[in-house]
Amino acid sequence: MAFLPPRVSRVARHQNNATVEELEKMRSKADLLFAKAGDKTVEVEKAELNGCKLKEEVEIWFQKVENRKKEKQKIEDLVSSTTVPSDWVAKITEEIDELLQHSLPRELTFSGDAFSNVQEELEKMRSKADLLFAKAGDITGEIKKAELNGCKRKTEVEKWFQKVENVKAKKQCIEDQVRGGASSSRTVPNVRVAEITEEIDKLLQHSLPRELTFSGDAFSNVPFVTGSLKGHLFEENRKRILSLLDDDDVATIGIHGAGGIGKTTLVTHVRNGLCEKFNNDRCSGNVYFVTVSHGLTVSGLQLKIAKELRLKIEGEDEKKAAAMIHCAFKERNYSVLILDDLWESFRPREVGLPVGEGGFKLLLTTRNKRVSLEINNEKSRIIEVKCLSDDESWDLFREKLGDSAILSQAGDIARKVAKECGGLPLALEHIAISMRAADTVEDWRTVLADMRSMMHDVVEDKVLPLLRYSYDRLRHQRLKGCFLYCSFFPEDHVIYRTELVDSWIREGLLDGIENRERQRDKGFTIFKELINLSLLKADDNEYMSAKMHDLVREMAVKVGKEKGFLIRAGEKMRDIPGEGEWNEDLCKVSLMYNDIGSISPDVAPRCPNLSTLVLSVNGSLTSISSLFFSLMDGLCVLDLSSTGIEKLPDSVSNLKNLTALLLSHCWRLNYVPSVSMLGKLREMDIRNCRELRDLPQGMEDLVNLKFLHCFECPAPVSGILSGLSHLEELTLSEKAKGQDLMKLMHLKRLRCWSGNVSEFNEYVMSQCFASLHQYELNVGPVGLEDKDDLPFCTRSVQFVECRFEEDSPIVPGNVEGLGLRMCSGVEYLVSSASPDSTFIPLQTLGNLVNLLLYGLENFKGLVKPGVALPPGSLSNLKYLTILGCDGIKKLFTWSMVRGNLQNLEELHISDCRHLEEVIGGSDSEDDDEDGDDNWDDLATGWVEIEDERLSIYFPCSPRLGILYLECLPNLKRVVRGRQNG
Repeated sequence: MAFLPPRVSRVARHQNNATVEELEKMRSKADLLFAKAGDKTVEVEKAELNGCKLKEEVEIWFQKVENRKKEKQKIEDLVSSTTVPSDWVAKITEEIDELLQHSLPRELTFSGDAFSNVQEELEKMRSKADLLFAKAGDITGEIKKAELNGCKRKTEVEKWFQKVENVKAKKQCIEDQVRGGASSSRTVPNVRVAEITEEIDKLLQHSLPRELTFSGDAFSNVPFVTGSLKGHLFEENRKRILSLLDDDDVATIGIHGAGGIGKTTLVTHVRNGLCEKFNNDRCSGNVYFVTVSHGLTVSGLQLKIAKELRLKIEGEDEKKAAAMIHCAFKERNYSVLILDDLWESFRPREVGLPVGEGGFKLLLTTRNKRVSLEINNEKSRIIEVKCLSDDESWDLFREKLGDSAILSQAGDIARKVAKECGGLPLALEHIAISMRAADTVEDWRTVLADMRSMMHDVVEDKVLPLLRYSYDRLRHQRLKGCFLYCSFFPEDHVIYRTELVDSWIREGLLDGIENRERQRDKGFTIFKELINLSLLKADDNEYMSAKMHDLVREMAVKVGKEKGFLIRAGEKMRDIPGEGEWNEDLCKVSLMYNDIGSISPDVAPRCPNLSTLVLSVNGSLTSISSLFFSLMDGLCVLDLSSTGIEKLPDSVSNLKNLTALLLSHCWRLNYVPSVSMLGKLREMDIRNCRELRDLPQGMEDLVNLKFLHCFECPAPVSGILSGLSHLEELTLSEKAKGQDLMKLMHLKRLRCWSGNVSEFNEYVMSQCFASLHQYELNVGPVGLEDKDDLPFCTRSVQFVECRFEEDSPIVPGNVEGLGLRMCSGVEYLVSSASPDSTFIPLQTLGNLVNLLLYGLENFKGLVKPGVALPPGSLSNLKYLTILGCDGIKKLFTWSMVRGNLQNLEELHISDCRHLEEVIGGSDSEDDDEDGDDNWDDLATGWVEIEDERLSIYFPCSPRLGILYLECLPNLKRVVRGRQNG
């Protein structure tokens, strides 16, 4: 069935069919309604001849009549060929009856008086608008100056600017109507102009905070995720460093030691200790952490330090940049800068570091003692990090090894294996983890013999052979391949899980798994396994991103070189590698994150076995010679994303083995050659290619194309969708027709824009929609913006500027994120105890994780007074944001809080002018009695009101971490029945 009416659940398809009597009743009432509409149309046309305008209420009534007419016609079309559900016909009949009984105003139009004095109102609006826009311009100037110093604008200020932009759009709409009308005084009712003038007045009178921005330092003292310190010397060193940082006679501390000995872990613990100290109200200061890495120049080091300071120095020469950095540090009372993994010495003054001045301290780590000595001065101290003792090594080894029954028989051998690691924590950790599967004495003897043989002639960098040995012991080739691909990224680069797993899939590392969803699940499992094996370091607590230890990456690059990999990522290269580095044995090349410019015709590498070429994030790369790809017949994955390329060379058309063409964020790209010969192409990514006006020729020939990403790309796609029947993933910015989408039977992931609610409803009720695993849909006259308003949701829908009094939406039953932005016609999300006769069915409500309500002019609350919300109806809701909903007076009742919000983590409420209470008393709308005074189960947290933190008791789940209240002029109390303070 292609269409079901609003507010009828999917279950309706399986209910009783409509009888002849029910159909006749619908037809009879419809005839009466359409006759009434005809009579009213005659009245309106007469009035319009005299210059009158149709009233908004009457216009809405006519629109609803037209919608009912269309729905009736759909039923009539279906009756002739199939049966129609009884509930559907009954619902349409009920809505027709409501329109018949609706009492229209006696005067259907605005009289001439409605437009009198409009010229005067227009001039008043324009005058006040000029003042508002001038004020906004002045404030913008102040903010830009602050942002140059790394500050961030406050939320209240950001909201104010958004409102100014909204008013500007409304004013422009009025001006357009005036210009398009027969006369400037009879095109717009004066009441509309007056309403906009009132909005402008409120914005002019709004008292913005004295400080418009947050200091960038507000973000510097957040503790890092790190491992624990091992050995008494590490703890002694930590305490000694913290003590030296308090010593006025010490300005610089140099820490040196072998690779893998734990220098980074040590200074991370020092940093976290300083954060704890600085976050204490009695202390003030800031700590900055910069990972330097190999081959960094003075200008490169300045850029990294400036980024930590949130200071913009791009485009400045080294002297000017040094002056700006010096000034930024001098403005701070007390600062500690940690430079981790320094390879070469430098002169602090050249970089702009005020060493020895005021409260500035420099803490650096290096493998080379010479680097520490060369930065030495009269206020310097040098600390050597020494290896663990044998007993400490054994303790760490056993901890990482875990429970192992075989140690009772192989304990002595295991101790010797631990000793071979030379007291290096990194080596101990990796070898211990690699031995978890060793369950016989023979296994341990073999490993000990291998390690002794391997380490016999090693004098320096003892950790690298040990790391290589731990890699060799990985039992699965898939795990080894996934690990080696991580070395494609630059040193110390944050590797995001989703990006990495998608790359593994393109490389075929997860082949043999039934579909993309299962491949992603397996990839996420491998990502976590690599972290558990210490081959990656988790960059957050949620396993969403990770880094590679520089020594682990160094080992992986060496292993990759043996397998035909060329890895030169993040080395600041300006030119493509020379002919000597390209050879016929190369199979994978990563040159990402460099400054490579144009590739000339002189470079035509003969690489018939090259399967992967990654040139992403080379912003200077503007052109590539057609000859460059001419001898790369085996190329499967070509990644040119985030480059300055303008035209893709025609030789790409001949890469017949290409399976993935990645061009996202190529902001200058305006031409892609024909793809008709790329029959194996499975993935094309042209997201954010804003200059690409036309798709390449031959798209209809891509019979194996499964993944097409065109978000924020102006090239029209909708015309070819019906021919791409094998698509599994699709992202679009342009309006997609439901009929086209319903032809994509294999679609699993979708991000697109549907222009109206009726078309959206039709698609939601189709079998194609039921097959989606993940979707992000925007419904309404306004297209999707490139921002994530509903994070943490795999299935989300946003309705923007929809008129629900005309068409009510069918909210998908499995939706996790729901946004209602500037929509009309919805007063309550739940207005009835009946599961299906409410805006959001109760079953759907129970699946919501994130709910956003913004600018809803008719909205009064989540649940209609007197309607009991069943316990658990909002049990999965974690994030609730309510902005600009002026009709709300009381948000929650006690019963709703205790029975439904047990998992709420964040609650943001802003710009709700009539809100008086967050939690009121009983469920009655007018009840003024204090609520239940049982406070035994309250969670204690903090609330931020107008940038001030207050201690508060909040009767909700202990998961609630943030309650943010802003611009609520009539707020009397957060919780009724308790004094907050």
